[in-house]
Amino acid sequence: MADDDYENKTEDEKGRQIHPVIRGKSGLKSSQVKTADVAIKASAGAVYWLSVSDTVAAVVGLANSTTNSTTYEWKTTIPADGYAHFIFDPPLEFDTGIWLDIPTGTPDVIVGYI
Repeated sequence: MADDDYENKTEDEKGRQIHPVIRGKSGLKSSQVKTADVAIKASAGAVYWLSVSDTVAAVVGLANSTTNSTTYEWKTTIPADGYAHFIFDPPLEFDTGIWLDIPTGTPDVIVGYI
């Protein structure tokens, strides 16, 4: 199947559903794996996606800050042996900076941001 044929399909040749997600924003970056509190970006930006996994229960939050903050724009709790991938559409906007706060656990977190 040619690439241009695939672009407009909603099912593949075996009848499986295809859900293409395409965002045309240049400059999208990955934070690499983070396991503790950290500034993902020290200036204004946006978060497009976040992946998290842990062997014990964990709490993960995003704050509009460049230093340790628990005033979250977004927060989630992951159960033990949990995994989640969050897609933010529209993206989460931060006008000061993007602070990743991990008050509980030591999960592996990767953030997709600009």
